[in-house]
Order: sequence, then C-alpha cells, then structure tokens
Amino acid sequence: MIKVIGRKSEQKTIDKALKLNDLMASFLISRERFIAILNGIPATSDDIVNPDDELVLLEVFSGG
Repeated sequence: MIKVIGRKSEQKTIDKALKLNDLMASFLISRERFIAILNGIPATSDDIVNPDDELVLLEVFSGG
C-alpha cells in the first residue's frame, strides 16, 4: 500500500513492481517535495516498489 501524507493525504495501490522514480512520476508527485520511506527505510529513486510493499510518501514542509 502507498500512503501519501501531506497537504492532501491519500492511499493508493499498484499492480506491478515499479522504480520509485517511475511510480512517483505516474502519480504526479514531485521528488523534491516528498521523502519516500519504503518498508520503514528511506528510499532512493532507483529502489523497486512491489505491490505488497509499504511505501509512505511524506511531504516536506517549511516555514518560519
């Protein structure tokens, strides 16, 4: 399951293995604005996400 947590939170699923970079592009999610946690470990854009993995995409907030 994929959880997107940020200004707009949602859950998504995939039906085949994808590179994290390709998955985020297909969901129109910017790599610069989100941190990816794959099965509890920070993920890179080349990591493979399988349908049964747990992926959390956390939006980066800044302010002052």
